[in-house]
Amino acid sequence: MRFFVAVFLSLYGDWLTTVALLVVLFQATNNPAAPAGYMLVRVAPRVLGPWLGGRLTDRQSPGLVIVVTSSFQAILTLSLIGSHRAGLIWAIYLAVGIAQFIGALGRPSQGALLPSLVSERALPRANATYGLFFSTSIFVAPAVGAIVLTRVGPDPLFAIDAGTFAIAALLIAALPRGGSPGRSARPGSLGPGRTRGALWVALRQPVIRMVALANFASGVAATVTQALMVVAAHERFGGDAAVGYLYSGVGVGGVVGGLIALRWIPSRRWTRFALFFAITVALVATAGFSASLSVQLAIVMLAISTLAGSSLDTWALTEIQRQAPPGFMGRYNSVIFISIYAGMLAGAVWALGTASVLHWDVAIESACAAMLALVGIGWLLAGGGTTPLAREELDGH
Repeated sequence: MRFFVAVFLSLYGDWLTTVALLVVLFQATNNPAAPAGYMLVRVAPRVLGPWLGGRLTDRQSPGLVIVVTSSFQAILTLSLIGSHRAGLIWAIYLAVGIAQFIGALGRPSQGALLPSLVSERALPRANATYGLFFSTSIFVAPAVGAIVLTRVGPDPLFAIDAGTFAIAALLIAALPRGGSPGRSARPGSLGPGRTRGALWVALRQPVIRMVALANFASGVAATVTQALMVVAAHERFGGDAAVGYLYSGVGVGGVVGGLIALRWIPSRRWTRFALFFAITVALVATAGFSASLSVQLAIVMLAISTLAGSSLDTWALTEIQRQAPPGFMGRYNSVIFISIYAGMLAGAVWALGTASVLHWDVAIESACAAMLALVGIGWLLAGGGTTPLAREELDGH
């Protein structure tokens, strides 16, 4: 429970900052390129973070990595208050970029630490709980952020976010050492030259390839939507602050999806199909959001999209943890974040490049169509059943 509280307390704060900065930057510039540029700065530094963080996790304690990265994120988030008051937009972008890179370093550590805290039999339910807490943060925090933002401004949101990172670091530092060493990353057991080999062997497995493809597509669609959501709220759904209520629709779907995953995990024989089906539903529903003419329908479409996405996240994480050999947990978990952050980077570039050319709804719909085509081609070209783990191949690297 301390692990869950630490991780998702920081997520609650992070969503407060996201809502505040999207509105602050749009109001300061009155240009949709500003929030799109924020999303680019937010996701670009994350792409290399999981690759390095997975390697660092396998060589050090996952808990130590989380404590250090959370502490630095607290300091950087606190600096946003001064940057905002001074009107230094470049300083906001700089602090966000550095904080996101550091946060990406710590993401594989979360997936690597959880299997050491629960039994293997309880792992699917623990991952579902992990996803459920994440979804409630999206449901609650943006709505709270929208209310607080209109009453007291963005600075209190930045301060709360910094405090949640600090508390998270303290809670992780207080976790008992030990756990289940057979399922966790073993510090110092692997040499630095094996990172590329571990990722290559992981991606040779059809299920893990589908995990990577689905996460990339999800990252593209979600980032384009998130970057342009404040524009959608401003033009069609009742004003800038409505972005917080749209995010609440995202959270509602995520909660329902988390509850489904808590009750049901597909058999390993059907995992790859389940991932393909979930990402397809998510992309179609995201396109449906951009075509919605009322805020109620928009919220429903976002809820359906994240319902599918939340289930996908739980199933993907569970399968990665099941297939990761001892000592490679961090690097196998990095597959999830490398693929999704690469998708987020592509989505941010797409949103920024099309912000002044395409209307926001066309930009979202075209991104979803492209990702549907990519996922479909990937499914058709995928190999047969799951490739067995070749422990000797990893040793050879």
